[in-house]
Amino acid sequence: MKNYKYMSLLMALVSVITIGFTSCGSDDDEEIPAPTIKLEEANIEGDELCVEADIVAQGRTASVIINICDPSGSTIKVAHPVTESKYIGVLNIEGFHVHVDIAGKKVAVGDLLKLTVTDTNGRSTTAQKLITEEEDEDEEQNHN
Repeated sequence: MKNYKYMSLLMALVSVITIGFTSCGSDDDEEIPAPTIKLEEANIEGDELCVEADIVAQGRTASVIINICDPSGSTIKVAHPVTESKYIGVLNIEGFHVHVDIAGKKVAVGDLLKLTVTDTNGRSTTAQKLITEEEDEDEEQNHN
């Protein structure tokens, strides 16, 4: 009977130690970095602004917002939330390509594009680029 008590006590102790080691694992809540954005293009093409970028969001994208501001970045001329399902809820967006309607919004070359990506963990990153004119295809071919 005495051996039975010691065995029960030993088993209980081993269970407590095992649970303690299991709950103190080294993989606790690894920090996922904020999204990164490589903003490739912000060109005026007629009545649209063409925006191209590559986005890495290890916490999956929750929102993508495009703001077109005056050159100082203080006044927003156009706010455009991106709602296309191919860009929301994904890990990485290689070849993000959106056209924003700017007709009548007084958007001009030299204004500032701000592209903000927020992930599902609440971390966000904003990339900025000055808006340029659309490159002429003939001019582009002559440079190559």
